[in-house]
Amino acid sequence: MQYMADLFEQCGSQTINTRILWDDQVWTMDEANIKYMLVGPGFDWFTKGYWVAERYEAFLGNGIFNRDKAEWHAHRQLARPWFSKTRLSDLNIFDRHTSQTLKIMGSFADDGTAYDAQDLFARFALDSASEFLFGSCLDTLNGTLPAAGKAKLGPKGSAIDDDFGTFAWAFEDIQVQIAHRTRLGNIWPLFELFGDKTAKSNAIVHGWLKPLVERALKERDQDDGKDTFLAHLAKSTDDADSIRFQVLNMLLAGRDTTASVLSYVVYFFCLHPDVMTKLRADVLAEFGTDGRPTLDTLRTLPYMQAVINETLRLFPPVPLNIRLSDDTPRAFPAGDGRRLYIPPGTQILYSTLLVQRNPALWGADADAYRPERWLESDGVPKEPFAFTPFHAGPRICLGKDFAYNEMAFFLVRLLQSFRRFELARDAFLPGTLPPVRWKEGKGRQALEEVWPSSSVTAFIKGGLWVRAFRAGEDR
Repeated sequence: MQYMADLFEQCGSQTINTRILWDDQVWTMDEANIKYMLVGPGFDWFTKGYWVAERYEAFLGNGIFNRDKAEWHAHRQLARPWFSKTRLSDLNIFDRHTSQTLKIMGSFADDGTAYDAQDLFARFALDSASEFLFGSCLDTLNGTLPAAGKAKLGPKGSAIDDDFGTFAWAFEDIQVQIAHRTRLGNIWPLFELFGDKTAKSNAIVHGWLKPLVERALKERDQDDGKDTFLAHLAKSTDDADSIRFQVLNMLLAGRDTTASVLSYVVYFFCLHPDVMTKLRADVLAEFGTDGRPTLDTLRTLPYMQAVINETLRLFPPVPLNIRLSDDTPRAFPAGDGRRLYIPPGTQILYSTLLVQRNPALWGADADAYRPERWLESDGVPKEPFAFTPFHAGPRICLGKDFAYNEMAFFLVRLLQSFRRFELARDAFLPGTLPPVRWKEGKGRQALEEVWPSSSVTAFIKGGLWVRAFRAGEDR
């Protein structure tokens, strides 16, 4: 349990296991209970609610992740066309930013220098997402990168002192502050009586987006052939604040979730080089050392899907979520034939991570990283709500296919270029490696070589410092 508390250190240990008292016993939510909340009648009964929206308001405003019911539905309908199969079939965006990312990684490999892969993947994801949404990227990969021995500890990963470093710090600081509000509960405003603790960081983040939105509004009547999400938003409303919020919601999903998953994939490559070797053999057999994948050819790599899914299972990008029951007292199915009374306005916290590591669903080796389980007939639970890294029901992530395509494409190119990764333990920032006491724990606690953590999204505390070895190197 201490490992879980450490994992969710930003959210508070009381949110680790979703529990409700029933007949003087503790009732723990399972996948069936979560399913009830996310689909069918339960979807209308349980919403994110006022309390969640209040915590996020200055950051995400009236964006899709911070609204319910009709307003949420309108945002979803507006965004849906930008995640159609036709748009997602264009892999050129991924190709450009992947090539630049691999070039940077190659330069570190040539020098034998450690680098923060988590920071690099966040830049790759942000540049890809911004080009997809805006038609032009924020070009963060060309900025100064954290250097081993010189970087400082940021709110989540490593940090540097330049314009983008300031933006990244602010972007992550907001999430940490919001997670702290969740830990405090509904009384959090009492701790911010003398000022909004996210105000400074919000000003920096929105300051970055303001010029983009202003330009889109000025150019919206021009027939310049631009077909971007930002241009579409500008044609649908004059409200610059609303446009910024919509864009920011998408950037949060596009940057943090993809960066988190890619970071943990490479982390597992370090711990399980046999997995990387096996997947690399599949990639080289299908694409050679320089073949360019397409959507159709990416589907010929079942082990690639297994590696991504197993990483998502153990470290879902959003490991913790919350719902609020409406004002009508109702009975909630407890999963064993009984029904549980839920008072009006009850906040229920539930953990995707815990469900996806539940031995009752995934077997005695639920804590083990074993991609092969996804290729076995009895390796994956038949209950679909046992695996919901992209959420489920009507609010399932619109960018799910975008993320899978992006990650698979990137990993193909990565494995064409590099044959091995190792953790650079000498480069990790002070206080960011796991506590010694973890080795005496159970399950994944005793296995971890980095410090997993979570605010709004999952991350590796202080960054993922690695060394890469090019393909063909003997060392």
